[in-house]
Amino acid sequence: MAVANNPYSRFVQFAKIALPLLALALLSTMFLFSRTINPEDAIPFAEIDVEEIARQQRLMAPKFSGVTSDGSTITVTAQTALPDATNPRRMAATDVSAQIVTTSGTQITLMSQDAIYDGDTDSMDLTGDVRLTTSTGFVLKSDLLIADLQRTALVSPGPVNGSGPTGTLEAGQMELVATDGSQLLVLKNGVKLVYQPGN
Repeated sequence: MAVANNPYSRFVQFAKIALPLLALALLSTMFLFSRTINPEDAIPFAEIDVEEIARQQRLMAPKFSGVTSDGSTITVTAQTALPDATNPRRMAATDVSAQIVTTSGTQITLMSQDAIYDGDTDSMDLTGDVRLTTSTGFVLKSDLLIADLQRTALVSPGPVNGSGPTGTLEAGQMELVATDGSQLLVLKNGVKLVYQPGN
């Protein structure tokens, strides 16, 4: 078959040869003039231990809710929670906040830096700058507060200090228990109350 002798046909025949050769030339220059990669010039990443993350099944921003046997609702949130490797029913949490609303309408807020939840006893030990605030006007601080999540009960086995509706107070121990639909705050062991008439 004869090839048409016109400029367009000649251009097409030329392009079929020239363009692949040009592409090959450009590709070869990429390899000839490429630089050796310096690993130190790599994009910096956050220094994290991937193996530790894989080993520790950490929960981020967990939230738990429940109802006690006496009808109070409890909502617990934390920044992180890490199950115990030896006992999955135990869990360590950080930056913990708990909200308790009793059947009488009293609101109790607990905050702490750390906490250990024990599923076997359904209790939570709050430690590290523990703060208890009630809607009835009490603001108390402690180093350790044990919360019974089966019923509305809080115990501070060590010293507490803070303020109440009538003034500032200190005590060697503190308990908050539910009685007949209401909550009773019991202070023990060297109770000191500074009465402030303006409150």
